[in-house]
Amino acid sequence: MTSLTQVAALHLRRAHARTLWAPSGVPVSVAPSWPLGIALTAWTVGDALLPDAVPGRSTAAYTIAAIATAAALAFTLALHEAAHAAVARRGGLSVRRITLSFVGGALELADTPPTPGVELRVALAGPIASGMLALAATLAHVLFVAVEMDPLFATAAAAVALANILIAVFNCIPALPLDGGRALHAVLWALSGREAFGATLASIAGRMLSVAMLALAVVASASADAALAIWLGLLGLSLRSQ
Repeated sequence: MTSLTQVAALHLRRAHARTLWAPSGVPVSVAPSWPLGIALTAWTVGDALLPDAVPGRSTAAYTIAAIATAAALAFTLALHEAAHAAVARRGGLSVRRITLSFVGGALELADTPPTPGVELRVALAGPIASGMLALAATLAHVLFVAVEMDPLFATAAAAVALANILIAVFNCIPALPLDGGRALHAVLWALSGREAFGATLASIAGRMLSVAMLALAVVASASADAALAIWLGLLGLSLRSQ
């Protein structure tokens, strides 16, 4: 039987991630796809979002604000994964490493969760953290507007808030390797008493999701929405490869 831990470990070996940091003894690595995610985020924000929301600025201003927004979003994704790790360790699980990638990240555990309840708590920790980060970014946006700070700051904060809402919602989709897939696995495991049964259905849902996203990417491309087509296509391929 292939456990979720083994699936995560297999993906990490495939990705050739490099360890950069080890807070609290947990190595944090970045996969080769991680810089691509940051670059694509910066391009999306700087090419479309900022010029539409705050017109009339220089290309340099948009570029700096877009890079800062992408960096802030990357940091919130790291916090999303850190929340998974913190809850896992509180549940008595050993965390081998956190790997940041284009699809957000992956948590590698030294062993499988002993009960469905532990796995469910670990799975939901990430989306809950993203929701809290979205709230914090929203409050920052309101503050920036209230003190009449440069609209680029307020727009960047709003973008981080919206992105974290989307991250939380997307991760709640019940399909592996997303957090919602792990939650589905935990629920089915609890109902059936068989861990393999939940893993099989959640994996099938993950493959169906990847196909759906690739199909939507084709539709977006036909509609001349290049940014959306690229995002959907790369996300679909990333999900399919895991």
